[in-house]
Amino acid sequence: MQPPVIPGLTLAGPLGQGGFGTVFLARQDRLERDVAVKVDNRVLATERDRIRFLREARAAARLSGHPNVVNVYDAGVTPDGCPYIVMELCTGGSLADVQAREGVLAVDRVIEIGGQLADALAHAHAAGILHRDIKPANILVNAFGAVKLADFGLAAILDAHAEHTVTVGALSPNYAAPEVFAHAAPSRAGDIYSLGATLYTLASGRRPRDIPWPSSSLDSLVAALRAPVAPIEHAPPLLNSALLGALEADSGRRTLSAEQLRDELRGLLPPRRITPAVTPKRRAGRIAAGAVAGVALLAAGFLARGLVTPETAVAQNSQSGQSADTSKKDAVPPKMADCGKASFCVTDACFGGLVTVGDRDVQARAIPCTEPHPNEAFSGLWLSDENAILNVSQILELPEVKAACSAEVMRERTETDADTTGWEIDIIPSDAGAQGRTYLYCIAGPAEGDSSRSVFTGG
Repeated sequence: MQPPVIPGLTLAGPLGQGGFGTVFLARQDRLERDVAVKVDNRVLATERDRIRFLREARAAARLSGHPNVVNVYDAGVTPDGCPYIVMELCTGGSLADVQAREGVLAVDRVIEIGGQLADALAHAHAAGILHRDIKPANILVNAFGAVKLADFGLAAILDAHAEHTVTVGALSPNYAAPEVFAHAAPSRAGDIYSLGATLYTLASGRRPRDIPWPSSSLDSLVAALRAPVAPIEHAPPLLNSALLGALEADSGRRTLSAEQLRDELRGLLPPRRITPAVTPKRRAGRIAAGAVAGVALLAAGFLARGLVTPETAVAQNSQSGQSADTSKKDAVPPKMADCGKASFCVTDACFGGLVTVGDRDVQARAIPCTEPHPNEAFSGLWLSDENAILNVSQILELPEVKAACSAEVMRERTETDADTTGWEIDIIPSDAGAQGRTYLYCIAGPAEGDSSRSVFTGG
């Protein structure tokens, strides 16, 4: 395809070419900036089609502020009717290029990429925008190594002549959701499936389902679309669970939202921290350990939260005949006091170094506040039954936890003669002494060294 003439741009040679268009390197003349221009070779024959394309391109531009969405600078239609988008230049190519060079990507890398892309997709869905064609070739890598979803605007071309349905031949069959083959309307569930298929391919080197396309047999196509997806052999169970949920053939049983997929993937990463106002609390002596190490720590007198699964939570509730939240709604967690605040007050609750068992459990040794200690509790709250089964990363993201464990609350509860400026904040979930009900301490301590006194007030 010859570079078209676009006012304000000087187009050079092609950077890449696909089935429906070409990406050109270009120079934005006025700003003297290198950009990428994607020109689609399908013609928008009617004014209605052009208006629809430009409307979606403007919507894509509104997503540009997200760090994992390609920035869109301009869009238009060439004199011969071909739509184009001017966007940031991503010099690292696509994830399809990366996998072609490097092979199967490391599981940790796929988890990190997946969390970022799911967040970008959640941002788009919240704005009412669907992608419709997520695949490795449509995820670009910029000069700094950041991954970015591309082609939001050009996805509109796929249904420009068909109202709300999508022509399967215009999509990528191995990444398209099964319902697309029945000409279902584009949906968020379809985007979630495509992202799941993309991440599965990056982590395994194979597609989740091999779709015979074009198909010579309806029976073989249906069988392929309904085939079970094999777990990735070297992936952790929780990653397989997240991906297989996104790849459910039945859209009604699929992962409910991009936010859910994002949170499931981010729960596999090391805990993220609470507030940007304070550097998160270091975990002295932190280790990655298994269940055997956890048992040993409990035997040594560590405070810990028992490992709770959804199944055991249901069983506990059924045995008691009522929810712990309703049966003990007026109770106060151990070592805390009802001080008339949004969260409980805490005094003289100090702890040694924290130990994290995976991302599932946090354990700490309670010690007298008169002894040197790296952590002291300043606030606390109950966790509901549904939140008690979350891992540490997910608990850190709960709005009530962010509010109770904020730097503002810490400063409010600091003794007048003490200075906690720069102290780092963390949490300790526990069910010790609470008859199976889970609560957490909001703790803090100096970035270096220990404190040798209690600095937080209980009122």
